[in-house]
Parts: sequence; structure tokens; C-alpha cells
Amino acid sequence: MKTTHFLPILLFALLLAGCGPKKPTDSNNNKNQPLITKLLINELPLKDRPFTVLVPHATNRLFTFVTIGADRAQTASLDLEYQSGDLLKGARASIDSPISSPFIKAIILGSCSTGGKCTFDTDLKSGTEKFKLTFAGQDVTHVLKGDFVFLTGQKNLPDGKVIFEPSKLTAKENLIMLNSFGLPKPSEKEILLYPVVFSSTNDKVISGTLTLNQAGVTSAAIYDGNDYQPLKISQKDNVITIALNQKPWSMNAEITRDDEKGSKESLTLYLLGPIVLYK
Repeated sequence: MKTTHFLPILLFALLLAGCGPKKPTDSNNNKNQPLITKLLINELPLKDRPFTVLVPHATNRLFTFVTIGADRAQTASLDLEYQSGDLLKGARASIDSPISSPFIKAIILGSCSTGGKCTFDTDLKSGTEKFKLTFAGQDVTHVLKGDFVFLTGQKNLPDGKVIFEPSKLTAKENLIMLNSFGLPKPSEKEILLYPVVFSSTNDKVISGTLTLNQAGVTSAAIYDGNDYQPLKISQKDNVITIALNQKPWSMNAEITRDDEKGSKESLTLYLLGPIVLYK
């Protein structure tokens, strides 16, 4: 009687099937998976940082957020915290991609209901900006963090490194002093601390005494809308003193007045600086 070897053949076929090429698993095929990012605070090189300012409005109901150069980033978002009296308030600016440069947006200093009724914050003092940026091909999120002050309410930036004592005439003006993160024009020299900008609602001369606490400074300059001009400084230990008496430069902008039911407004933004310290 002839013997059939069916079972060994079947087992051999199953073994061959198990040795074939394996189907990719989800763990090996992560091309469509989002990158796991980590936050880097103020580590983005100065040359890659967008020039960013907050400019007051004559109504004190809002201010204008301007950023130039953020179009190099893939995504961006802005979070603001500021002190109104004894209260800590917050605001957020959404930035659509692709990012326009300049990107300009009015931000209400207060809140509005769906019915259009608004309440506005008063006794404004100081605040913090957190500007988050991601770049194509990078698995990190860069956070630019800096301070600003409403000079009618507070004379020093919260980190204690910059103080401005305005003259009697300038003390009456609606000014914001802030860290602008980046520069409107590249600088050939190495910059210490951070760029300091004053923003205003008009073109009047801004005068007063600017004091900056920073070691290793050899000179200073101020941007006049076209180029950097040298500033005379006095220096004692690590304290730099600059006597300001300059008119701001200007740029045109169009904003949406959410405090006025979304109406459009064309206005002129006035900026003094950036003021930079050179190593």
C-alpha cells in the first residue's frame, strides 16, 4: 500500500509562508504621523526672529500687533497676558498659514459679546508676549517670550533690565515699550540683551532717560526707519544710560476694528527703534 506524505508537505508550505516579506506596521510607517515637538524658549537665532511690535491706539480700546518676517515660519500663534489693575488678562492672535509679511492684526484690550457690546480694560501696566513658531522639517517649536509695558502705568520692563524715565512732555503720551524679538533690518554687529522699541500714536518727539542693565556693551545704535544710527551712551559698571530725544518713524496699516462691529480703519503706526546694544 502506497503512503501519502500530505501532512509534512502542508507544514513545509506554512513555514515558507511565514518566511516571506512582512507587511509594514504602523510603527514603521510614520510618514503621516505628526512630529513630536519640544519647546525651545528664546533659542531661535536673532537673524531668524521676526520683528514684532505692539502699537497703541488713540482710543486705548485696542492695540495693533505687527510682525515682519514671520513668513519664514510654517505656523505661528501669539498669546498675550497683561495686567489691568490687579487683574491678569489674556488675549490670543490667530495667524493663518501661509503667513503674510507684514502680518497686522488689531487686538482688543477687553472683550465683546456676540451682540456687539464691549467692555475695555483700564489701568494697564505690563504684559508678556509668547510668540510660537514652527518651521518646515524641524521637530521643535520655537517660543519667543518677551515683555512689554504701558508707560502711563509702569516705567520698567518686568525683567528689571530696562527702565525709561520720560520727560514731562513725553510722560503724557500713550506709549508702549517692548522687546521686539527681531530686527527690521539685519545688523552686522553682535547684539546683546534684546532690541528695545517704543511705539506711539503720533509722531511727537519721544524724550527721556533710558537705562539698561547689561554687561559687555561697547556701543549702541537706534534704527531710524532706514538704517542704524549711533547713540551716545554713558556707562558705569554694567549700567548703560541713554538720553533719548528722537522722533519715531512710521508705517501704514489697515486693521479690523472688532470693537466697532468689524469696521476697517487705515492708520499710521509710529515706532522709535529698535534700540540695540553692541558687544
